[in-house]
Amino acid sequence: MYQSPGGPYPNGFRPFYPAVFEERVGIRRTANRTSWTVLAGLFLMTILFPGVGAVYLKSMGVPVGAGGGFDGIPPVLYYLLLSIDYILGMALPALLYFSAAHIPLAKGLPFGKVSAAQIALFVAFGCMVCMLANYPANLVAQLQERFGFSGDIPPTPLNNDPRVLVLYGLSVVVIPPIVEEMMFRGVVLQSLRRYGDGFAVVVSAIFFGLYHGNPIQMVFAFLSGLALGYVVIRTGSLLPSILIHCINNGVSYAVEMVTRFYGQNTANAVNGIFFLTFIVLGAGALFVLARRHLLFTGKRSGGILPFSSRLFAAFTNPGALSLIAYAVIASCYVLTHG
Repeated sequence: MYQSPGGPYPNGFRPFYPAVFEERVGIRRTANRTSWTVLAGLFLMTILFPGVGAVYLKSMGVPVGAGGGFDGIPPVLYYLLLSIDYILGMALPALLYFSAAHIPLAKGLPFGKVSAAQIALFVAFGCMVCMLANYPANLVAQLQERFGFSGDIPPTPLNNDPRVLVLYGLSVVVIPPIVEEMMFRGVVLQSLRRYGDGFAVVVSAIFFGLYHGNPIQMVFAFLSGLALGYVVIRTGSLLPSILIHCINNGVSYAVEMVTRFYGQNTANAVNGIFFLTFIVLGAGALFVLARRHLLFTGKRSGGILPFSSRLFAAFTNPGALSLIAYAVIASCYVLTHG
């Protein structure tokens, strides 16, 4: 019923409506800021730092751009620079975001006390989800091939120098899990949790997928991101998600090395062993977590707005739209140059 300005509510509005407006604005503002933080990391990693590094190396007589898989840079130096680029490119924007938003690191990057048993259970569960996420990712690859596009992700240059292989391993297995968890399960997830834990998990997973910039990894990263975010929410710590991320990337690295030195047939067998192992361990962990009532909090955590309205607000702001545009452009490039 219409209430005149003289009714029981100030200015004629029920208290619910200002709260709805404030939540919608807050979601847009937070999603916008976190999106620009992710884009800043991409800019630093793909444009600024490589550009500055190329200028410096050329001034030192290194034939950057001379061709070859390593772009004219000595392979060991190539991976050293790549590792530094990844660390600084992702960590700096994340830390600057926390500083600008006055968010204590203990809150933005939570490492709450979790028992070793719980960490093991949630890590096994998360690894199982990552293994299963390969199925839809492979379907996307098959669809790409059916429409005449490459179903392969562009390869990273390698040789058989042990130093290069070790540095490559660090750049795949150790560095990305740490800095990407800082960004997506730290900056994005923790900033959005005030609007609902489930909502924050979904948005952070979508951002994680868009960040990867190619259709195959987008699907895999989104599904894995759901598990990673869920594990962080349930444990109150980034440690399990970092471990899951490390293990997942470690499996990919191990299979790639086996392929390189022992052939595709052996690699397929090793990959099958990994897959079955994590499915069995994950299913067992899921059973134990359910028995111990550790899968759910028993409380509903959400905002005032319906979930769909919150999701709409999270992606109708300049930052999120720019991140989507980046993902579309990057995906088109990968499809046509893969």
